[in-house]
Amino acid sequence: MLPRQRINSYSIKIEDEGNHGNDETRLFILSSLAAQHKSRVACVLCEEPMLVFDRYPLVDGTFFLSPKQHAKGCIEVKYENRVQYLTSVCMACLDGVEQSRVVRCRFCAQKWDGSSLVLGTMYSYDIFAAMPCCTERLKCNNCFKLLLHPHQRLNFYSDYSHSVSCPYCHAQDTHFVKPLAYCYTKQPMQLFQQWP
Repeated sequence: MLPRQRINSYSIKIEDEGNHGNDETRLFILSSLAAQHKSRVACVLCEEPMLVFDRYPLVDGTFFLSPKQHAKGCIEVKYENRVQYLTSVCMACLDGVEQSRVVRCRFCAQKWDGSSLVLGTMYSYDIFAAMPCCTERLKCNNCFKLLLHPHQRLNFYSDYSHSVSCPYCHAQDTHFVKPLAYCYTKQPMQLFQQWP
């Protein structure tokens, strides 16, 4: 189902080569799922089930860790001494090629695009928070004041998933991680006609 140009080791996580034993991510995912007696996960966007494989690529999509539980099927895990939620997105929703899979920002109507993410592995941060598209995504979850100006960016994608203190109301939260239903819609973009 992937376009031929994306079938390569840059777009899809394949088995680690060499004898250095860098297998921590795979073992973390498989042991977390085994503890929950799960061999399948559901896409957080379309809710379609995906089989989890014991070798890379682990899933026909990607896993990521979020400090917030985006859906009931997200699995609570402990990662680097923090409670996180193991979440998955299927390949079709990442690419958003099918019209039924397109997800848009509720505020700016920009299409969310996960096609640059590597399939079959896990990101240690919330992939939706790491790609803020408009100022609404950069506001405090408590007082709704802007924490970053639109032209500013944090140094690392993972910084958007960390807990920060709001300089206005001093609320400590993962402010850039918003509920998916709050930020995104699957409704087609409406074109508004101007007054005659």
